[in-house]
Amino acid sequence: MRKAAIIGTGTLPWRSRYLNLTDRGLAYTSVKLALEDAGITKDRVDSVIYSIFSETVLRQQIPAEPMQDTLGFDNKRTLRIEAGNATGLYALYAAYAEVASGMSDIVLVVGIQKGQDLYCYETHSRGDGFVRGSAQACDTMLLLPVCASIPAYLTTTLWLPHLKKYGGPTPEQAARFSSMCHRNAADNPEAQLQQAVSPEEVMASRIIAWPTTMLQCCLYSDASASLVIASEKVAAQLSENPVWISGIAVSSYPSTQLMPETVGRIMGLNIASKKAYQMAGIANPVRQLDLCETYDLISAGGVISLEELGLCELGQGGRLVDEGVFETQGQLPVNVSGGRVACGHVGGVSDIYSSAYVANQLRGRANGAQVKVEHGRGMVASHDEFAGFSGAMVLESQRRQ
Repeated sequence: MRKAAIIGTGTLPWRSRYLNLTDRGLAYTSVKLALEDAGITKDRVDSVIYSIFSETVLRQQIPAEPMQDTLGFDNKRTLRIEAGNATGLYALYAAYAEVASGMSDIVLVVGIQKGQDLYCYETHSRGDGFVRGSAQACDTMLLLPVCASIPAYLTTTLWLPHLKKYGGPTPEQAARFSSMCHRNAADNPEAQLQQAVSPEEVMASRIIAWPTTMLQCCLYSDASASLVIASEKVAAQLSENPVWISGIAVSSYPSTQLMPETVGRIMGLNIASKKAYQMAGIANPVRQLDLCETYDLISAGGVISLEELGLCELGQGGRLVDEGVFETQGQLPVNVSGGRVACGHVGGVSDIYSSAYVANQLRGRANGAQVKVEHGRGMVASHDEFAGFSGAMVLESQRRQ
């Protein structure tokens, strides 16, 4: 297989709502930035992969076709990927496969989602409109009628069983993780919520699904992010510092079959990360990675994700939070961007943004706090809203500090 690298990134600031831009306008802007960063025109692109989580939320069935027409990628191969909140990593997996197989030399990955244009007339709330629209992503026959919300689902089927079986993370540890992410977001000019909060303020915020509070839940956002992925030959011609995809894997695991042996686990993420590590030649991720961006759809879930990524034993993630291991100046910085609770979140874009953020950290041009790049490796990991679809990717650069 051929090697594949990120040679161009294009990201927009996260916003609760872009009132003056449509979804196509957001995509146009991030694509333009990514192509400029790669130093190419759209004519060099062989294929385009759209990372679009939900057409219901976007209010557009078959969204890739009008998007392709608007962006002007005539006669280019087009693929639209959806895998819930893990859509971005699934799209990157497809892009990697295209380049590695020789099907394409340059692939453009476009993450786009706009949900705050929805409106709930009963409560006069765009947030409620977004929630009701995205609820259609649930199993509408079995899950939607009994699922109050994504935070409630993840709290009751992931966090609380995990806490009972493994002893952590505790509510206090989850609050500390949320507080850390909020502090990180304050240093990221693209973050949606640039407001540092203390662990006490996190725990005192409104209860969403006990013990998960409002400040431990992901944001609702409008956003777009794009990446240019190139083959080794093209990357050598166009980029002085390409960021290689040295390991990538996706995995699915039954999300609603809550078996005693796996309840409280994100098994798909555990499986995907092991495959990505093996591909990248990583035996000890804590010692071999410079940073990690993972999903905190709820803060406790973010801590559990770190356990599933093999950074510690099950139930010990909260202890590492207490010890400062995941702080910006710690042994392995996590969610330096601010994570989903503070930087911003919407399915289809979050993974693409995180990949761009990690790539730019490895290139030494982070938008915000620059971490120390000692090993030249970073990781991006995510799972969907029901912990069914998961993905993990290791990025690598030759640059060191």
